[in-house]
Amino acid sequence: MNEVNGATQVQDVVASPIFNHGTPQPGPVAAWPGFTGPTSVTGQVSGALYFPGNGDTKVVVPSTSDLNLGYGSLYLEAYVAPVQCGVGAYYPILDKWDATGQNGYTFYLEGVGSGQVRAALRLGGVTFTSSTNFAANFQPPATGTWTKVAVKVDGPNGVFYVNGSPAGTFTAPSGSTSNTLPLWLGALHTPPAGGVIHCEIALDEVKVGKVNPIFSGQ
Repeated sequence: MNEVNGATQVQDVVASPIFNHGTPQPGPVAAWPGFTGPTSVTGQVSGALYFPGNGDTKVVVPSTSDLNLGYGSLYLEAYVAPVQCGVGAYYPILDKWDATGQNGYTFYLEGVGSGQVRAALRLGGVTFTSSTNFAANFQPPATGTWTKVAVKVDGPNGVFYVNGSPAGTFTAPSGSTSNTLPLWLGALHTPPAGGVIHCEIALDEVKVGKVNPIFSGQ
């Protein structure tokens, strides 16, 4: 997510059999405060991309075998900097969930109080949430708290992590995440149930892979 103003590709920087480069939409990466595409801001690690919460601004990564992960071996991670939007807000991190087939995965944040969010995973037809809340106080382009969130599914065992510490467990369903939808960063194909506000978020160091993976990462 280190792309600068004018970039037309968001590069997958992790060595992999398939490089999952993405395309910023609706236009190239913009300099703050431009909103013609994802906006370049200061990140946790060098640069990051900020998504203004309009549902149209995103990074689109074509579907590949690297991204169609089995439910029993799934690892998603990102540094996130959400803006305060309150209860009912949802903040997209990444999404490859097909509403028709109830198949795939979505990793996002949801607002749970004033200046507080938690992580959520939609896997197949089920949604799970972390047990740890954290700050939503980002003020682009550079002020606020960055938090590292992750979720791991190893067989039926699911675990959320916040800044490296376990943040809730769950029992994952069985099945396959395979579908033909592209992976979206910063937007969702289908809003989560009960989500009423698509809110602003900055993303950095996004990783998608298997447990003990070779990641696809931006």
